[in-house]
Amino acid sequence: MSRPNRRMLALPGAQALAQENPSIRLRKKKDRFVFMAYNLLAQALVRRDMFPHASQKALRWKFRRQNLLQELLSCSPDIACLQEVDFWEDFYQPSLTKAGYETAYYRNVNKKHGCAIIWRKSRFEKVEQSTVEYDDIGQPTFMTGNIGLMVGLRPLSQRIENADPNADMVLLDDDEEGQDVELEGEAASSKEDSDLSGGILVATTHLFWRPDGSYERLRQASILLDKIKECNEKLQYTVLLGGDFNTTPRDAAYRAMTRNEMPPQQIPNLQQWLIDEVQRVQEAESEAATAAAAAASSSSSSSTTTFAACLNGEARDSQLTDAGLDQLTAQAEALDLGGTASNSHITTTTDGNEKGDEKTDKPYRAPPTGILLPKVVAAAKTSVPLAFAEASTPESTLVNASDYLTSADPKLKHLAASASNGGSAGEDAPVIAPLEAFTPPQNLLSAIETHPRCISIYGQYEILTKDNPAEVNILAEKITNAEESTATKVHDAHTHSEPLFTNFATWFKDTLDYIYLYEEPIPEHGARLVPLKLLEIPDKSFLGHGLPNESFSSDHLCLLVEFAILCR
Repeated sequence: MSRPNRRMLALPGAQALAQENPSIRLRKKKDRFVFMAYNLLAQALVRRDMFPHASQKALRWKFRRQNLLQELLSCSPDIACLQEVDFWEDFYQPSLTKAGYETAYYRNVNKKHGCAIIWRKSRFEKVEQSTVEYDDIGQPTFMTGNIGLMVGLRPLSQRIENADPNADMVLLDDDEEGQDVELEGEAASSKEDSDLSGGILVATTHLFWRPDGSYERLRQASILLDKIKECNEKLQYTVLLGGDFNTTPRDAAYRAMTRNEMPPQQIPNLQQWLIDEVQRVQEAESEAATAAAAAASSSSSSSTTTFAACLNGEARDSQLTDAGLDQLTAQAEALDLGGTASNSHITTTTDGNEKGDEKTDKPYRAPPTGILLPKVVAAAKTSVPLAFAEASTPESTLVNASDYLTSADPKLKHLAASASNGGSAGEDAPVIAPLEAFTPPQNLLSAIETHPRCISIYGQYEILTKDNPAEVNILAEKITNAEESTATKVHDAHTHSEPLFTNFATWFKDTLDYIYLYEEPIPEHGARLVPLKLLEIPDKSFLGHGLPNESFSSDHLCLLVEFAILCR
């Protein structure tokens, strides 16, 4: 099935602009630009168990990379904010450079994917670039590796004769090609070839993803706005944000940034979560230390065989059954510890070819001190593995993965090697710190409210689409309805006028991606931006039970807004 045609829906901004200032005239291409926000779904995160409805072809990097690039270039953004970008040096950067873009890219050293901002070099030039590492500022609750990226751009003149063959690759109107787009009024400035006045500070980010990470997202959002202000103190540019904020319209970070009203208990609940999280992590570490000490003290006892010795092949039959080993391996896979011999992982070499070895490109996620192993049972009881809990629960024993690199059992040896390759402190590991080290949620909220309000351009989507529903592919709908699905159903009602979803994965469907424009008086050197159109969200009947598929190669949908950039 081919990718559905997504229309650009007109916003009321152009009409309001004409009524406000009848002397303004928008010239085709020169005074407009197209802005994109798109989470590309890093190949490092592609796993069969996460996308069970996707075909093998849809998950292969060799197919995905061309499909994603084709979609990106067909949308022809003048500026784009991209998240979950891997294979940057090998694929995206050279491809985008060839297409006429200049680029900025940044990732945390412990992550395999990062964020990028690209801009058409015939339309804008870079005057500033800045990055932010959220883990390095204040006290994080998790070591997330999340980052922010900012680029200050100055618009350039758009002359008729331009050496760049891609200079005019901008989205065209259906009925206005080759014509000027006029808002009734007087003639425009006679300085046709002069640079447009006013710059744009473009920022992108990929905030913390975990469902229990609402506090951390609020903290990261506060840091991002602080860094934008710091970067913009000298520039005084108009601020435009695009990214995967991992915040639904009900999340605290979205409500704070947009000034959407919060339920009375949202901030107190975050404070209570913070208190409980600090206590939980401390208890988990205490239990881990106690278990390790107990194992060490009993290692010389002939009456009790330690669990660690059992795992290394000594008296294993009485301590850990094959079923227990299988359960351990299955749990490790669910925790994203890394490669197994299963075919459920698709790995890709730098040249884009799949290979069938045991190593995966999945980022390592684990407890702070190693891998989860079954808890040691008291000597008076039968020593069998207990049911596994999540990595964050204190009921399990945390041990160092490297202790089992020489295990006689091949499953444990492989599991330990996978974990050790990821490092001793895994991605998304909870941080151990006293409660007073963390910034109270109320203080984070107050800090965000000192910054300009973020206007979500897609925040008027419900109003636009009430009488303008997306076209439905009848054949695709019949195929979708005929298939049996266990996927999470999408919402039946709009929330805060945002789209129903921008992320349409198998197990999660909601709005996580946004394009924000600061609501503030135009800064001294800033451009005046007016959103004119936005790209519609496909009807869910196009999307089957979950993305990616062979039409859409990411589990997110790109957002696209056409802006007018006005001379002062």
